Amino acid sequence: MTGYVMFRKNRLGRRGGGVILDIKESIQAYEIQFEKEAECEEAVWCNIVTGNSTLTVGLVYRSPNISMEENEKMHNAIKEVSKRDSIIMGDFNHGHIQWTSLQSTGREDQEFLNLVQDSFLSQHVLEATRGENELDIVLSSQKEFVDNVKICEPLGCSDHNQIHFIIKVKGERNRKIRYRKQFYKGRYQDMREYLAKIDWNNTLKNKTATECWNILNSEIDCVVDKFVPLKKQGKRSKKKHLSKEAIRKIKYKQMMWKTYRHTGSEEDYSIYKEALNQATAEIRNSKRSYEQKISFNIKHDSKSFYAYVRSKQKVQDKVGPLEGSDGNIITEGFLMAENLNEYFSSVFTREDISILPVLETKFEGREFDYLGQLIVPPTMVAVKITDMKDNKSPGVDGIPPKLLLEIVEQISIPLATVFNLSLEE
Repeated sequence: MTGYVMFRKNRLGRRGGGVILDIKESIQAYEIQFEKEAECEEAVWCNIVTGNSTLTVGLVYRSPNISMEENEKMHNAIKEVSKRDSIIMGDFNHGHIQWTSLQSTGREDQEFLNLVQDSFLSQHVLEATRGENELDIVLSSQKEFVDNVKICEPLGCSDHNQIHFIIKVKGERNRKIRYRKQFYKGRYQDMREYLAKIDWNNTLKNKTATECWNILNSEIDCVVDKFVPLKKQGKRSKKKHLSKEAIRKIKYKQMMWKTYRHTGSEEDYSIYKEALNQATAEIRNSKRSYEQKISFNIKHDSKSFYAYVRSKQKVQDKVGPLEGSDGNIITEGFLMAENLNEYFSSVFTREDISILPVLETKFEGREFDYLGQLIVPPTMVAVKITDMKDNKSPGVDGIPPKLLLEIVEQISIPLATVFNLSLEE
């Protein structure tokens, strides 16, 4: 999913199965592993950085046909995780446990109930999640960690209900308010009039190339601040491939599910199933239409096409968090880069610089050995700028091609001056 980091554990030996835990990119999280005696076949465990501590989040699937050895490993993992701040969720297939009265009938169910009580874990799901059984549960080491638990309609073709809940811990997030410049809404006519009033010949007279560039760059920053609006970066919008009709039918399906849960009648269940089928069909049609749209428009808007393709990749590229040489977890970007640089430099080949080859002299100072005078005219600068594509990203100077294309006539002269002074110096 776009905007999320995926942690997964595939089922071994056959196709399908396994567990996937998606965590928002804005939350610092990393996967952890246990010793062999607690290494579950279908479970994934992650640590989430919460201020000065961590919260361990686990997702577990326990098969009804689980072996005794695998069941013991799962119990060992839960015992280990319960010693720290933790939340464990998943389908445990213990359908004969009455969580309100803390009673059970089967041997395996009683063993699991004893494990939960001995580990001082709280169980928060008190309604049926598949038929009349409570198979999917949420455990926490502190009762206050989980709040507002809701049992919702099944997702897609699944026969298990969704479980929605809130984790009440303080996550390590980047809380700075960020703004984005909307260059496609810039007042470029006002910008051109402003720059046209500048006498570049006098302004850049008797200046070095660096000084000229700094003056030009400051003027560009000035017009950007004046004539390019800012937009606050908020939460991600809805999925782009969903049409208004698809969203309407999804909401109607959810409403029918709540009605059925309230009445329990077969008639309301039939209405819900019909709404589910209509919503599923509309989602497929909406997705197909969106994919056709971006594929037909790929020559003019290739970024939308490749962004959609990347969002469908099973493995998302993400660096970190990393474990430092001292064993501490590194989450800050700069420190992770320094740690990687230190590791890579440790494997560099140490060259012997005591014996260096002697280079043959090529330049003898003759007249035809000198490089001829090069002059960059403003027209050449203007031609190079007009060949740019306005949808490309800016370079290290932070000036996007869209801006350069709009003010090409006003900045070609000062840019040519900077280039010529650079060649002379």
